[in-house]
Formats: sequence, structure tokens, C-alpha cells
Amino acid sequence: MKSNLTDIINNNGTVWKMPLAAALSWEAAKWAGSNHPYLAPLTAILCFQITVSQSLHFAWQRIIGTIAGVAATACIAPYIGLSGWSIGLLVLLGAAIVKRLNRDHALTVQIALSILLVLYFQSKMPSYPLDRVRDTVVGAVVAVLIHVLLFPPDSIQTAKQSMARFAERLTRQFYQTADWVRHGCPASQVKIVEDELQTMFQELHQATVETDKANQSLRYNPLASKKRTAMDELTRQMDQLRSSFANLSDMVRIFKKWAESGRFTEEDRRIWADHLNTLGSLVNGWRTMLDDPKQATFKPAEAALAIKAPSHLANDQYLLALYMNAEQVVQDFHRHVFFNKDA
Repeated sequence: MKSNLTDIINNNGTVWKMPLAAALSWEAAKWAGSNHPYLAPLTAILCFQITVSQSLHFAWQRIIGTIAGVAATACIAPYIGLSGWSIGLLVLLGAAIVKRLNRDHALTVQIALSILLVLYFQSKMPSYPLDRVRDTVVGAVVAVLIHVLLFPPDSIQTAKQSMARFAERLTRQFYQTADWVRHGCPASQVKIVEDELQTMFQELHQATVETDKANQSLRYNPLASKKRTAMDELTRQMDQLRSSFANLSDMVRIFKKWAESGRFTEEDRRIWADHLNTLGSLVNGWRTMLDDPKQATFKPAEAALAIKAPSHLANDQYLLALYMNAEQVVQDFHRHVFFNKDA
């Protein structure tokens, strides 16, 4: 029961953290003497991002952008007054400085917002510039502290599930490729196989994004030392999936060329279909580690370990592989259509 309640609280962090940060930041801003306390919860709400790392990054940009925008406006506004042209001039100046310093676009936005609001409100409310800086800092600090200290986001389970789904898809693709090879790699099915690989590439990218997100979620978590060890292992497993997918893609390309050459014998098709089925079983067995946290090691089957180049090809395998990859590079660039410069 306690575990279920903890999971509910942890999985719905945005639902309760954001209003808590908004309430606390408002009260903190009022306690600090602000006449515009709404600026603190505004910043707190904006600072809540998916991961702690992203929240810290945004909070830092929000604070720096606000201070820079307020300072620039306070120094220049008395000489240029309030008009559309003065707003444009100050925003241009801020954007040019950010561009010159090679900073993020988000910082430009924060500076521009501060310039616009301070330029408009400071003549009506003299305390607005100081309140904006102070309340921005209050809101950002409250949001980050709540995000870090109270059930910090943990995306490891999501990343693991995404990897498990991709591993299952990779398993099926090995089996489907085996069936394609057994039937001689018919040209009518090449487009289907290539489309499947393209879809898998997109799924692999999504799994990589989830893994990176999980890594970021632990970066500033002071209580996640054990989870960081698990995350390192998950990252290593992600590398294995990427490598396996890349090898399968290369194998499909080679099978296609082999079939087009007319020298892909029935015996060769049988042997490689068996190999691909074995590789599919290998990936499927490896996938059980993701589903069962108690399984720390994985031992490939003897059939998988037996897949090696025949001894009579030992001297040629590397040379042939290099030529295949070199030819593919040439074909990749030769395939591009270059438009006539006079067109």
C-alpha cells in the first residue's frame, strides 16, 4: 500500500509540485516585500521542466535574462522614453549581445520579455524593476528546490520499457529478415524490409531520447547514487542495441546485393536464414535482462557463439568488409542528384 502511494506521488509530480511551488513562491515574495508577488509563481511555473537538469538550465536562463533585461532598460530607458521604436531598439540591442556571446535563443527571449515589461511598467510602478529581479530569483529557487528535494523525477523505468520494446522489435526483425533471406531476398519485398528498418531507426531514436532523459533526471539528484549505477548499465545496454541494429541494417544491404548478383545459392540462403533466426533468439534472450532486474548476466546460446567466418575465409573477411563499406560510401554520394547551376 505504501509503495503504491509512493508510486502515485512520484508519477504525478507535475500535478502537485507546480501548485506547491506557486503557493510557496508567492508567500516568499510577499515576505520579501514585493509589491508584485505574482512574478514569483510565474517564474516557478515556467521553471518546471521534465528533468531537473532542464529545470536548472531554464531557471538559470530566466534569472540571467531578467537581470540583463532590467539592467539594460534601467540604464537606457530614461534617455529614449517609451515607444514602439524604443522597445525595438532595446530588444535589438539585447538580442545582438546574446548572439555575440553565442548563447541560447531562450536567453534572448527572457531578456526581451524583461525589456518590454520593465520599459512599460517602471513609469507607472517604480518598484517593478526591483520586484521583477527579486521575484524571479525567488520563484526559480523555490521551483528548483522542490523539483530536486521532493521526489525528483526518475525516468529510468520509462527508458527501460522503451528499450525492451525496441529489443522485442529487433528480435522480430531478425526473424522476418531470416524468412526474407530463406526465400531468396525477393526484390518485391526489398522496399518493405527497408521501410521496416527506417521505422525501427525512428524507434531507436526515441529509445535513445528516453535514455538521455533518464540520465539527465539523475544528474542533480543527491540521493540517486545506486540509480546512477543502474543508469550506467542501461546506457551500455542501449549501445548494444544501437550496434545490433546497425549490423542488421548492414546485413540487409549485403543480402540485397548478394541476391542481385545471382550467386546467392539455396544452400547459402538456408545457412543464413538459420543464422538470422539464431541471432533473433540471442536478442530475445538478452531482452529478458531488461524484464527481470534479478538477472544480472546473460550467456549466449552455443549456436550463437558458433556463428563465425569459415576458416578458408579468415584471410579475406576483413578486406571484403572494407570493400563493401567503401563501395557503399561511393554509392551513397553517387546516388545524389545535383542540380544544374544555371537552372
